[in-house]
Amino acid sequence: MNQNTHSKTSLFLMEIIIVILFFSLSSAVCLRLFVAAHLLAQKDQNLNHAIMWSQNFSESFAGCSGKLVMIKNQYPNAYLTQSEEETNGTIILYFDEKWEQLDTALTNASYEAILTITKDSADRIYADVNDYGISLKGNALKGDIAILDVRKRSEGFSQIPDDDNYIIIRNSVDYYLGEE
Repeated sequence: MNQNTHSKTSLFLMEIIIVILFFSLSSAVCLRLFVAAHLLAQKDQNLNHAIMWSQNFSESFAGCSGKLVMIKNQYPNAYLTQSEEETNGTIILYFDEKWEQLDTALTNASYEAILTITKDSADRIYADVNDYGISLKGNALKGDIAILDVRKRSEGFSQIPDDDNYIIIRNSVDYYLGEE
């Protein structure tokens, strides 16, 4: 009789160990799924902000006819680097972790928005239209926009990098100046 109770106790203990093991594995899988979902949501939120700022720069470029100084005036916290030619230059905005614009302490920057404007012949900028037999004369302005993740860097970029690992979103806009 004593051995019979001992056998039942061992069986019960074995069942408890198996159940605890099952719940441990289940909780580990659930925890991993929650972490993955959080990272995916954060990446999606960053992409949404990047798209919004890319659209802002695109609309500013179109609304200001590609004029560098006018676009810079819309963003008081932006940095402007301008070449000798007034139409060529770069506008840079820095953001913190919550996508709030930074005006000081750029070492705290997590994200960066860059708009680079260059003036070139309309034939070169609209080269894809030339395939249809259309030839544009004069000049045009081209704006390259990139939203960058600079959290893994100690300093920001002064121009759009070639390395796509830092780029969240990139697009380009243009404005036809016509013959001057």
